[in-house]
Amino acid sequence: MKDEQLMRVWNDGHDHFSADITRGLKWLATPFRRLGEWIAVPSAPGEDSVFTRAAARCGIRPRQTR
Repeated sequence: MKDEQLMRVWNDGHDHFSADITRGLKWLATPFRRLGEWIAVPSAPGEDSVFTRAAARCGIRPRQTR
């Protein structure tokens, strides 16, 4: 009888529990997604990127590609 009650309680609250877990995981992933967006700034082909500008400030010249 107790097993049946446990399963009924679990089934009644499972949707809410799953939604809470999903919301919590999204909340935890948000800072990592923002960090990835900050690190990998998109740039159009042929334009400067974050890394080439940083290398130029350090005195590193870009490689010549052929």
